[in-house]
Amino acid sequence: MSYSIEHVSIRCRDLEASIDYFRRMFDAEVILRRKPDESRRITFLRLGDSMVELMEMGPGSEPPEPMKHYGVHHIGIKVDDFESAYRDLQAKGADFLGEPFEPTPGIRLVFLREPNGAVIELAQRDPQVFQDALAKGTVDW
Repeated sequence: MSYSIEHVSIRCRDLEASIDYFRRMFDAEVILRRKPDESRRITFLRLGDSMVELMEMGPGSEPPEPMKHYGVHHIGIKVDDFESAYRDLQAKGADFLGEPFEPTPGIRLVFLREPNGAVIELAQRDPQVFQDALAKGTVDW
């Protein structure tokens, strides 16, 4: 049996604003809209080879402090050109949670928050650096 992650789901305050955010920030494409009933709307977006499901389900509670809670911590989005992607997101007004950093040479990361509070990690990993780390099994970075 084979498993893979098909999609990540985010519960939204404002579905259309969330769709606009993912389109504007990450060139996501709307591929399906669902309306199970009058109070619920769901939209699937294609983001690279994956999907993001945005759900407007009525009133909800505010998210905890984004980097200090248990459960799903963040969604990782891979880019080929970190600096260009970072500058592009800056120009689009991304809500970064800190500055870009390198846990080890060849791996660049930065975290940002989307309008509903979900944390997104922008990542560029040198394939050889990551393969070397996988071969070791445990690294100290």
